[in-house]
Amino acid sequence: MNINSIVISIGNEILLGRTLNSNLSFLGRELSRLGIPILRCLCIQDEDQEIQQALLQAWQEADVVISTGGLGPTLDDLTRQSIADFFGKELRFDEDVWDYIQAMFQRRNMMIPESNRAQAMVPECFEVLQNHRGTAPGLYYKASGKHFFALQGVPGEMREIFSQQIAPILKQAFPMAKEIVQRDLHTFNIGESALAEIVHEDELPRQVNLAWLPQTGRVDLRIYGNDVGALHEAEQIIRAKAGEYVWGVDDEDPSQSLIRALKHLGYSISVAESCTGGLLQKLLSDVAGCSEVFWGGVISYHNDVKTKLLEVPEVLLEKWGAVSPECAESMALGVQRLLATDVAISITGIAGPDGGSPEKPVGTVYFGFRIGEQGIIEHRLLFGDRESIRHKAAETAILLLHNELRKLLK
Repeated sequence: MNINSIVISIGNEILLGRTLNSNLSFLGRELSRLGIPILRCLCIQDEDQEIQQALLQAWQEADVVISTGGLGPTLDDLTRQSIADFFGKELRFDEDVWDYIQAMFQRRNMMIPESNRAQAMVPECFEVLQNHRGTAPGLYYKASGKHFFALQGVPGEMREIFSQQIAPILKQAFPMAKEIVQRDLHTFNIGESALAEIVHEDELPRQVNLAWLPQTGRVDLRIYGNDVGALHEAEQIIRAKAGEYVWGVDDEDPSQSLIRALKHLGYSISVAESCTGGLLQKLLSDVAGCSEVFWGGVISYHNDVKTKLLEVPEVLLEKWGAVSPECAESMALGVQRLLATDVAISITGIAGPDGGSPEKPVGTVYFGFRIGEQGIIEHRLLFGDRESIRHKAAETAILLLHNELRKLLK
C-alpha cells in the first residue's frame, strides 16, 4: 500500500521570497523516514479562498495533510477559521489552551495582548497539540482514515511538535509504511552530462530511483527507495563506474572530507588567499576539531602583503601579474614556509564584476598546492556572479587538494 502526504505552506512571506521554506525540507526528510513521502507541496497565500482550494485538493489526494503557518494572533492569520470552515466545524474557545498561553506570558513577565485569545480558538472535534515553545497550539483532525495537522510556521515550534507528537501518531496509524532510504553521493571534477554518460539508471536495481542534483560547481547523485539491500547494490555499481569522482556521502561537506583526510595523514595545513578574501579559511574553521590540522593563513589581497608576508618576488608580480600560475605557486610556498605546515593552499583570481581582460576574463582562478616538497598548480575558469565565483573557488581548492590526498590514503 502506497501512503503519501501533501504539505500546504501558508504564508505571504514565503511567496515574496523573504522567508526560506525550511519547514518543507524538514517535513520531507521526516515523512520519508516514516514511509509517508510528500506527493506535492502547495505554497499559498494566507487567504481564505486559497486555503480552501488547497485543502480540497490535498484532502482528496493524500492520506496525510500538513499545513504550516497562519496560526498567529494577528489579523493576517486566517488559517484557523478557514480550516474550521472547510471541515464544517465551529470554532470553540478552549479554556485550557488560554490558560496555557497566559501562563507562558506570565513566565516571561509580559503582558498578554487581547489578540492572543484568537490562538485559543479550536475547531470542534480537533485535538490540540500543545506547543511548548510558543503560544499557538497545533491542531489534529482524523476522518475516514485520513489525518490532518495544522502546524506553526515558526521552524523550532513546528519541528518539536512534529517529532514529539505527530511522528508517534503516524507510526501508529501506518505501521506497515516502509521508510524511504536514500544515499547522496557527492562528485567533483566531472560535469552532469559527462557523469550521465557513465552512470545509467537502467543498470541499477529496479527498486531504487536515481536523482541528479547539480550543486555549485559539482554534482550530487541521490539514490533512494524502500529496499536497503537494493540501495547498497546501486551504490556499489555507481562507485565501480564513477568512484574516482566521489569525494563524500550524505551530509558530509568538502571541508569535513579534507580535514578528515589531513587527520588520517597527520598533515598540518595553511592557506594563502587573495580573491576569496578568507572564505576558504572560514570553511575550514567551520569544521569542529579543525585546529588539530589547520594552523591558519594569510589574506593577501594587496600585492604588498604578497611580497612582505609571503615573500612573493616583486619581479614575479611585475612580469606575470598577481593572477597567474607563477603567483599561485609562490603564494603557496610562502605560506607553507611562514607557518611551517606540511600542506598549503593558495588562491588568486578575478572574482569580478570588474578587472577581467580578454587574456584573463572574470572567473579566472589559479590554485597553488604544496604537499611536502611537491608543488601543484591548477587553473579554472569559473562562471557566475562575484559571490558564486568566490564560493566555487574556495570549494574547488578544497576538493582539488582532497583528490590529491586521496591518492596518498590508498
